Amino acid sequence: MIREREKVIAKGSVIFQTFLSLGSFYLAWQFNNYYLGSELVGRREYETIFILIGPIWYLLLDHFGMGRMLRTKMYSTIFFEYFSVVGFGSATLFIIVGTLEFTMISRWVLILFIFLNFFFLFAYKSFVYKTMKILRGKGYNYKHVVIIADKDSDFFIDQLIVTKDWGFKILAIVSDSNEIIEKYGRKFKIISENECLTKILDDIVVDEVMFCKGSYNQDRIRDIVNLCTEVGVTFRMQSEIFSLAGNRSHLSYFNQLPFLTVMNTPSNYLALKLKALMDYLGAFLILLLVSPLLLIIAFAIKIDDGGPVFFKQIRVGQNGRLFHCLKFRTMVTNAEELKLTLKDQNEQKGPVFKMKNDPRVTKIGKFLRKSSLDELPQFFNVLKGEMSIVGPRPPVPSEVEEYERWQRRRLSMKPGITCIWQVSGRNNIPFEQWMKMDMQYIDSWSLKLDIQLFLKTFKVMLVRDGQ
Repeated sequence: MIREREKVIAKGSVIFQTFLSLGSFYLAWQFNNYYLGSELVGRREYETIFILIGPIWYLLLDHFGMGRMLRTKMYSTIFFEYFSVVGFGSATLFIIVGTLEFTMISRWVLILFIFLNFFFLFAYKSFVYKTMKILRGKGYNYKHVVIIADKDSDFFIDQLIVTKDWGFKILAIVSDSNEIIEKYGRKFKIISENECLTKILDDIVVDEVMFCKGSYNQDRIRDIVNLCTEVGVTFRMQSEIFSLAGNRSHLSYFNQLPFLTVMNTPSNYLALKLKALMDYLGAFLILLLVSPLLLIIAFAIKIDDGGPVFFKQIRVGQNGRLFHCLKFRTMVTNAEELKLTLKDQNEQKGPVFKMKNDPRVTKIGKFLRKSSLDELPQFFNVLKGEMSIVGPRPPVPSEVEEYERWQRRRLSMKPGITCIWQVSGRNNIPFEQWMKMDMQYIDSWSLKLDIQLFLKTFKVMLVRDGQ
């Protein structure tokens, strides 16, 4: 019954937020009419977009779970979730406007709508969370919990006691631990593990049972889960397995069988999906904008020595997948053969070959490398899904064969056009430090970091520092 009520409240919240989004668009539209006096211009197109916003935003808000009121969610998480909703929704609107050729729709109306929509949605959820926090501080909207604990559960119990805005009230602790009995015996009712949990759930009002023991018996857990399911009480379980797996672990299901999944790369599904969307849209827009420059560079390479415009090389992608990486050709056509005669002049430690004044580089190639313009064709690799705009640079197979075991982890993320190494001096950085930079990127990845590296790349290109 409680779960059904929460579902109804969540759906109601999604519907309300959908109307907030519609209101945001209407305000942006009317603002445009008021200042530009264009009330009748493109009215049908605006009405079409207004109608489409309803189902699009409802589906996105529902998909991202924006109707749920999770007690322990942080404001930064809420901010990012709404950023994702508005980002996906806005991208969809721009695609619709372009596909249907809605020429009367002002782009400024859409941009104003994006800002208003994000502001109203985030303000609404922040207000709700703040209100619930105040109510819980006064003793309202609490969930009654029974904790099954051992001697190592005191940290979590203390967290529940101190963090009142989580909204959990401990009614009883099930434990035979002397440490737990001694520490909490005067504050809470302590129940022996030999006592029947069924009687406890029948005698007092319980919303949730939290299992916080480091060790457990699988049959015992199954019995407790079945009991909680039978009487409609939520069951939560803390396990040392999850803490050993670190922050990148989650529970997944295969044909209703539970599996603990441990990720070695960022596990934020929403953020990674948004990164992929930004990759596709960004690559498409950049190729569109620089298409005249691509033609000029191609013509210059052809005029220089008459050889092929592009250099296509097999590189190693995510988890060892091979793909053909595209670049503008910056070397003579027999560069690979000449490389064998220059091995002794390699200035980079490790499996990578680097020379400051490589004689194989053509005149136009020196300029392209210095300005990093030789990398532009790799945006086609991004569109094909083989690369990302930001990520560890893709190595050649011969380099990977010489990797130490820990260095192979840099292949766990999709390779990118630019990365920390790319904007930090390239050839001036030792191979070992380069690898550590890639590990740093993987371990601390965020959309914010991607944007920062992307902007730094432009700076490097402008000052022609692509060594």
